[in-house]
Amino acid sequence: MKREDLYREIGLIDENLIGAAGHSGIENRKKSISKKWIVLVACLALYSSTATILLATDYIKNQNSEPYIRYLTAESMELQPVTHYDAEKFLKALKSDNNEYVYIAINRLVESFNDQKLKEKSLKEIQPFVESENEKIADAAAFAVDILSESYESPYIIKLADGSIIFTLFNNYSDYGSQNVIWRIKDNVLEQFLSFSTPSMYIASIIPSPDRKLIAVVMNSNKSDFIEIINVEEGMTSPELLESARVKYGAQQEIDTWIRTDHENYSDANNLVWTDNDTLEFEGSLAYNDTAIIESVIVTYQFSKKVMEVNKLIDH
Repeated sequence: MKREDLYREIGLIDENLIGAAGHSGIENRKKSISKKWIVLVACLALYSSTATILLATDYIKNQNSEPYIRYLTAESMELQPVTHYDAEKFLKALKSDNNEYVYIAINRLVESFNDQKLKEKSLKEIQPFVESENEKIADAAAFAVDILSESYESPYIIKLADGSIIFTLFNNYSDYGSQNVIWRIKDNVLEQFLSFSTPSMYIASIIPSPDRKLIAVVMNSNKSDFIEIINVEEGMTSPELLESARVKYGAQQEIDTWIRTDHENYSDANNLVWTDNDTLEFEGSLAYNDTAIIESVIVTYQFSKKVMEVNKLIDH
């Protein structure tokens, strides 16, 4: 490449100087070129030192801002103080023309249980909705009134051996079931006892053991069923039973059993019964190879010993 082309490529020298360099004598060209190279080298040296300083500054900034995170909590991921429960917001929503807002507000106002003044105010404001023509709103209001008045007569309530009660809110709000949160009232204090993550999106049913020390919780998504046994008083829970049965039976029958990353099992359970205070039995339809293979089985699980049996269901 000619020097003048090189200069154009770099873009550091004026076009007129390039033209002059092409028509001057050899001596002038040498002197001119030498001076220009000095200028060019000086510019490059200045650029290099400036870039080095900028890189060093940027490195120091990055070092100073490098985060140290030991443990991420739900609160820390909000990046701001988490808003506390605001009953007044839901009381105001009761006056909305939007039925969905009203329905949500009625269910959320049950959470005002621990504040006596708010509980009384919420009870008074919700009471008229028991007579609503909207069946879902009327049902939610009747349940909220039952809890806030401490009557505890609703069929949605499970009374346990330790004197506590458990229930869900947003009962049967979906075709699949209720909100996937279990609430508990013990010693007249309401608390959120347990919540379930996806794909256990809905609670379909809660079935207490005969002595009411254990509960079987049936959850589902729009693809799968899930079952867990919980000792509420002691805070112990079983593995998820339907997937456990699917893996165990697959191993027994030498069927390839892939576990999906989304934790869906494409299986379902029916006819859950407690055969004693410690043992749950149910019929399962277990899916393999997505749903190419369906196996009908009987599953029994003994909670205290963590023993599961899975046997093929024989049609009579």
